[in-house]
Amino acid sequence: MTIIYESKTGFTEKYAKMLAKITGLKAYNIKDFNSVKKGSDVVFLGWISAGRVKGLKKALKNFNVKAVCASGTGRGPEPNSATFVKNNNIEGKEFFYLRGGNKPIREIKGFDKVILSMFLKMLKSKKDKTDDIIEAINNIESGVDYVKEENLAEVVKWVNKQIK
Repeated sequence: MTIIYESKTGFTEKYAKMLAKITGLKAYNIKDFNSVKKGSDVVFLGWISAGRVKGLKKALKNFNVKAVCASGTGRGPEPNSATFVKNNNIEGKEFFYLRGGNKPIREIKGFDKVILSMFLKMLKSKKDKTDDIIEAINNIESGVDYVKEENLAEVVKWVNKQIK
């Protein structure tokens, strides 16, 4: 089994490298997917944008994806795990949500900054702000890093069962 990941700002890559170190598996960026034999069993890690796991389609097309780890800044996948799994067409695959991180909006560039700015404006315009909304606003404005080895505990347990 191999780890394949897609990371834009480095948070998902940190998880992939941690997972590789803990499990002894090799980790490859999806850009280097030719380094891994087509059809190989993989654990895929990708970041979430607009409810989709980036890089997942390419991984599913080229590999036998056994598990998907989605990295996002929220407390969990939106709106919930079951809907997220269905929307990403990964029913029957092991799914893990990993709380990742994001850079402060001032460091984001291009179209991503435009989209994030619109989302931030929408969040700020809400009259009744929940703790989740307040946290999201702060995370977007200031940046945040939730990446911790302990967040991989369930993934590590699952991988170890697969490789024994």
